[in-house]
Amino acid sequence: MLALEFKKIIASPSKTFLLCAAMFCFGILFGPCAIEIQTGVFASLLCLTIVLFMFSSNRTHRMLFFAITLFVFGLFRYQQSEIPKNIPTVRDFAGSMIRIEGDVAGEPTISKSQQVTIRHVRVADKPVFGNVLVSIPLDQPIAYGDHLVFACSMQIPRPFSGFAYDRYLHAKGTLALCRFPHDLDRTPSKTISWIGSVLLFKHQVILTMKHVFPDPHASFLFGLIFGGSTGLEKEVQTDFAKTGMTHILAASGFNVSLFTFVFFGWVILFLGKARGAIVTVLLLVAYVVIAGMSAAVIRAAIFGGMILFGSVIGRRAHMVNVLLCTASIMLLFNPRLLLDDVGFQLSFVAFAAIVFVAPKIEERLLFVPEHLGIRDALAGSLSAIILTLPIILWQFGSVSLVAPFANVFVLPLVPFLMFYTIAILPIAWLSISIGQIVALPAVWGSQYILSIISIFASIPFASVSVPSAQILAVLVAIFLMIASVATFWKS
Repeated sequence: MLALEFKKIIASPSKTFLLCAAMFCFGILFGPCAIEIQTGVFASLLCLTIVLFMFSSNRTHRMLFFAITLFVFGLFRYQQSEIPKNIPTVRDFAGSMIRIEGDVAGEPTISKSQQVTIRHVRVADKPVFGNVLVSIPLDQPIAYGDHLVFACSMQIPRPFSGFAYDRYLHAKGTLALCRFPHDLDRTPSKTISWIGSVLLFKHQVILTMKHVFPDPHASFLFGLIFGGSTGLEKEVQTDFAKTGMTHILAASGFNVSLFTFVFFGWVILFLGKARGAIVTVLLLVAYVVIAGMSAAVIRAAIFGGMILFGSVIGRRAHMVNVLLCTASIMLLFNPRLLLDDVGFQLSFVAFAAIVFVAPKIEERLLFVPEHLGIRDALAGSLSAIILTLPIILWQFGSVSLVAPFANVFVLPLVPFLMFYTIAILPIAWLSISIGQIVALPAVWGSQYILSIISIFASIPFASVSVPSAQILAVLVAIFLMIASVATFWKS
């Protein structure tokens, strides 16, 4: 029976790709179990499975050996992401005041202070492994590519409130923290980079939006398009968390894919399909840089790019393959994302829920009006909430009880608000006054969403802490897996 099913899989190119991508991802998933295995053992196993694949005459056996090769490669790739042994790291110098220097690796994140990650770190003039997350006062001008020299007593990241903050930072290559360094000396970057140029353009977009939209609408609309909530007041951020609406301030694969389709459809009218595809891809790359190159942003752009590729070659993308291909590409470059980056986990599970579970839930919501996308919003919201519940419980120990209802009132408006805001920007660059007038509908839409979120957040017990949350997370995950298998078996 199992052999028959396997033959059906390898008879289909789509299912064959699905199997290969899944085996690599499973290798990453079980990677922590194989950390202690020597590299030579992995090399021997990979050589053996490759030889068996190449010299096997049976197609079924060839595919089996290739799948095993990808699984072993996934184990090996995770092992290689561990901190190299016997080399100095930034962790070795934690706890003592010492001279540190490095280059700013990205755009500063602004809150009560500005947080920057520095790479190419040197401690006491010696190169060391690992990045450092530095908190710097807001009055210090910091930009991408700047070279910083300062004195600091570094700290090792620790978990807090049940959240594995240390593992989250480790997934990004950051191994130490520095809070408010002493004797900071900044040398601006003298090289011209395309990333720096795009971030400069982003800064101009922010300034334009601040002139056109009053706060908090400028910060909210910018977060809606490019992701991020750091410009919003702490109280507003808390309201988003209580109502389970923080996902609209993250780069959404659905929204990016939708925007990609619309832009591509418009640009091919003027440039044709081939040139239009090139322009659209360049726009996606610029978007990734502007939005901060986070895991969610890259994932969303890859989704959009792959679906765009399907449109160019005239084939409809298979969403399961797109999902696993995107995961495989990202895990190939950073295997730590799967187990250590909660944003990566939530974004993939939520997208899978909306694609595969939401249609089944929608079939049971025929009593909900379809007008203005209310039924779609409720089905998508419920599916994402249900499937991400184990992750939320495990990582944060709390759950929002009003999230499904808040999403129903907000989600139908989000795509329209995104498109309208983007359309306003060229007008605002020509004339701020005209832009402010044209922007009024976007301001009203922003006010509506912020008011809805504030109302739901004010409800008693909108968000509750769950005792023994991690145990409950495991039980919920087991139940969801059993339910998924039962549903698949019936179908």
